[in-house]
Amino acid sequence: MSKIDKINVTEEEKQVLVLLQEKGKCLYGNIFKELNMAQTKGAEVIYSLTNKGYIKNAERSSYYELAIEI
Repeated sequence: MSKIDKINVTEEEKQVLVLLQEKGKCLYGNIFKELNMAQTKGAEVIYSLTNKGYIKNAERSSYYELAIEI
């Protein structure tokens, strides 16, 4: 079992975490495009992960990155 599997998140949240782990950081809108996720759902997922402290806004920009090591 990988470290990411031990984190209590939804499947969509897990997809975002894996994407950010692979890319390092990603533009807000590109997260939805890369994962073929509706913008509304993607916004909810990013908001949830940010509130949980798993991701953060990188350098006060439109980029997001992991806030934890996975």
